[in-house]
Amino acid sequence: MIWFVMILTGLINLIFRISMFSGIRNIHLPLSLNRYVVYVPTSVLSAIIASSLISFNGQEVLYEAEKLVAASIAVIFAYLTKSVSATLVAGLITIWIM
Repeated sequence: MIWFVMILTGLINLIFRISMFSGIRNIHLPLSLNRYVVYVPTSVLSAIIASSLISFNGQEVLYEAEKLVAASIAVIFAYLTKSVSATLVAGLITIWIM
């Protein structure tokens, strides 16, 4: 079963990568759907970041204070500089110092 899941995931990944370079990319979505699709990257990235900062083991919420501090500093840098590079550097330096 695990091999089936791994092969299926690989094929789906391949299809997405090929679709970027094929003519499929020029398909336009209806305006009503496009209005919601714009928020997908932000929501997915937020979920990935939140799950790496806070976890739940069934009884209690677990977190590491160092990660929360580094994320807070990165958010402040992102707001002040509007630069992805500065945000990454600030967050990484904060983690390395702690």
